[in-house]
Amino acid sequence: MSLSLSSSPSPAPTASAASTEPASPASPASPAGTTGHPGPPRPSGVAAPLLLPLTELVPVMSAPCPMHPSVGLIGAELAVWAREVGLEPPPGAGFERMAGRAFCGFGVESALLFAKWLTWLFHFDDEWDEKPAGRAAEIVEATFARLDLVARAPAHASSPIELAFGDLWKVTTERMSTRWRHRFLAGLAAQGEACRTEAENRCAGRVPSPAQYPRLRRGTAGPYLFDLVEPCLGVEVPAGLRESTTWRTLVDACNDVTAWCNDVASHHKERANGDVHNYVTVAATAFGLSDTAAVAWVNNRIAARAEDLRTSARRLPALFDRFGFSTGQARDVSKVACAFLTAPRAQLEWLLESSRYDVP
Repeated sequence: MSLSLSSSPSPAPTASAASTEPASPASPASPAGTTGHPGPPRPSGVAAPLLLPLTELVPVMSAPCPMHPSVGLIGAELAVWAREVGLEPPPGAGFERMAGRAFCGFGVESALLFAKWLTWLFHFDDEWDEKPAGRAAEIVEATFARLDLVARAPAHASSPIELAFGDLWKVTTERMSTRWRHRFLAGLAAQGEACRTEAENRCAGRVPSPAQYPRLRRGTAGPYLFDLVEPCLGVEVPAGLRESTTWRTLVDACNDVTAWCNDVASHHKERANGDVHNYVTVAATAFGLSDTAAVAWVNNRIAARAEDLRTSARRLPALFDRFGFSTGQARDVSKVACAFLTAPRAQLEWLLESSRYDVP
């Protein structure tokens, strides 16, 4: 089973996720080659256009994503669900549009489930980024302990965050194995540890180093978000493949690329909020770079990590043969891998049109 991969005459250089040596900073490239990106022009307080050079550097981000034909229905259903569980997505957040691109070739239920999880995750993320709880390690611990309790006994849910999580957990896990559930909860625990570290850093006035940041950011992004592709598609990746170096690199690279793109888009807003947990801020602090040079440095890291993503995907067919997958198994797992390949461009287009990171 082959995977459909974009090609480019100028592939990005490879680099490991832990590389910290700054490239010679250069000004970001012109937004050439971005004709047709959707959404209205964004105000000057939005940093997402700083990611546009990646459309020339990164093959998996070069071509526009088609939109799910039922995105309007998905958005309407999402709004109803959010009201029922007590969440209030900000106007213009557009989580259904990110899901609509990532799952454009699948059913409404697949895209809607992922859109619900995105809505929940971004609400949950704001608990740490924009509220005093993000500086209190004991509150972080208690909050994640409550979610673990809700996963094991949904009747304990009380707040909107817990009620929404309990609802999604029930719908999502009914089709998945015990092994998958344990994997999800391990990712939730990893996010809790990373959020606790961020709280401690905020209290100490400490900026993570470039060597520390990628792993920390991978944790705060929510590792389980990438496990959710499986239940959304009705697929469970076999344990042997899931634990292989190739698959782990595929998942981690997708996490890194999307998290670091989010950092570039959000760094104006996070700086205004006094939060140092952003790759642009980390690079600027560590290497004495200007904002422009730090963004260029992070974009280079994104391009390199995106090549790791693409290389891992290219290695999958050989692994399918090694594990003796049937044609049907290979096809199902390829759907999950292709969702990871689609995610960076889907997120880029969402960042360009969403109001989430607007700065007044």
